[in-house]
Amino acid sequence: MRRLLIALLVFGLAACDPSAAEVLLRVRIQVDGQELALSVNPPISVGQVLRRANVSLGTFDRLNPPDFTPVTDGMLITVVRVENRAECVEESVPYASETLKTPDLPEGVTRVLQGGVNGVARVCYDVLLEDGIERRRTQSSRTLLKQPVNQVVAVGVDLSRLEPIAINGAIFYISNGQARVIRETSLNQMTLQTGGNLDGFVFAISPDGQRLLYTRKPDSPSLEIFNELWVLLDTTDPNAQPVKLIVDNVLHAEWLPDRPNAFSYSTLRPRTEPPAYQALNDLFIAQLDASGKIISADPILPPTDSGTYGQWGTHFAWSPDGKRLAWAQAEGIGLVDVQRGTLQKLIDFRIYQTTLARGWLWQPSLAWSADGAILAATVHGAPLGDEPPENSPVFDIAMVNTAANFVINPFLERVGMWSAPQFSPLGQAENGAVSGSVAYLQARTPNDSVNGEYDLMIADRDGSNARYLFPNRDQIGIVPFEDRTRGAKFQWSPDGKQIVLAYQGDLHVVDVSSGRATRITVEGSALSPRWVK
Repeated sequence: MRRLLIALLVFGLAACDPSAAEVLLRVRIQVDGQELALSVNPPISVGQVLRRANVSLGTFDRLNPPDFTPVTDGMLITVVRVENRAECVEESVPYASETLKTPDLPEGVTRVLQGGVNGVARVCYDVLLEDGIERRRTQSSRTLLKQPVNQVVAVGVDLSRLEPIAINGAIFYISNGQARVIRETSLNQMTLQTGGNLDGFVFAISPDGQRLLYTRKPDSPSLEIFNELWVLLDTTDPNAQPVKLIVDNVLHAEWLPDRPNAFSYSTLRPRTEPPAYQALNDLFIAQLDASGKIISADPILPPTDSGTYGQWGTHFAWSPDGKRLAWAQAEGIGLVDVQRGTLQKLIDFRIYQTTLARGWLWQPSLAWSADGAILAATVHGAPLGDEPPENSPVFDIAMVNTAANFVINPFLERVGMWSAPQFSPLGQAENGAVSGSVAYLQARTPNDSVNGEYDLMIADRDGSNARYLFPNRDQIGIVPFEDRTRGAKFQWSPDGKQIVLAYQGDLHVVDVSSGRATRITVEGSALSPRWVK
């Protein structure tokens, strides 16, 4: 009882003593652009003070000191509001300028062929803000909404510095996405009215040199249209206008040698994966009327996933007399039975898989002799050592006598993957026998012929007496890999006395008997030459 009375007394004295009154802690809070002043009873933490002041924290807000820290007198508590948000804006994509050399203008004179138009891209950012002030902006995505259109400026070059030579017939070629022709003399050059954007998939001249069949990219890029098929009905008329055919997405097209205004073609389906298309491996024969309208299109081969890598497609070549049609795929060559719509394989070989990792696949070239009796092709050869057959670096030239169904493989050994053999027009020997030659490219390093340099070679029709022709030994070799457009990199003249060749961006005419070469263009972008009468 005595102890209880003492305790009550002590409590009563304390209650009456002002020095024993409750202690308050002064604290300031900086938040949302203002400062709050509070007095709080200890013990209390920073987090408790914020809750008492009705200050809530967002997920990413930053607090100093941390919420579990005990409050001391005079403490400053800061709350930094942190916000992460996404912002998307449309930004201009500047166009680029292209300068094209052309002999169609006087030297030094320029002309804008195509005005540049900026593109549009939708760009999205992750934005970090602290107390409403942007601290960091990181791009998260970029989507091209409108492709920029490059400005194209033509600048004239002087043809007079070229040595003039006679041209037997006409040489057609592609330069800077346009079709050009050289007639009669190397100084007589002109651009054909084909428009631009020629892609080189189809660039076929009719046997009489009158009509040009070609493909070009559409003016407005489209996921549905890979390319368009066009025809120029009269290459001799400078005012002739091209005709767009009703066929789009064309992989291969070629005039029929024995049927005027008729051509064969195969199609593809665009896609985003390499090689940017899926070949359908079909084949049609179409007939044009006088206005360039397709009046019939007869199916020869149905669509099929032909071959192990059928997406790269089947390529075709008509014999000069139009009686036989050859085909080539990455794993063989053969003949098409046009009546039955079937493929007969003549030579089988392993697919060259080494370049698949680069997004492309090598395919053999085809060439007929002028009389249609012999078919030549570059084929993938047998391994040199213990490497897998599909990785063999060997590429040979094979010959097939299609009438006798007789195969010589290899006919010329280790020539390189870009050898592209071609027969000359037939001549007449002194004894009355038919004579002729075969031209081809020979790799300087046959075991590494993908990117390597080549020389133009010529041999007798039976492969004997092979000799070097162009360029000079001390010059850079021909590099076909730089121009992987479809079709020949060189062609014989109609009389078999010369060869036109694309070399270092320009065309050169090589005299077969002397080996003398003459450069005949100055644009620096010439490719896919075609020489007709």
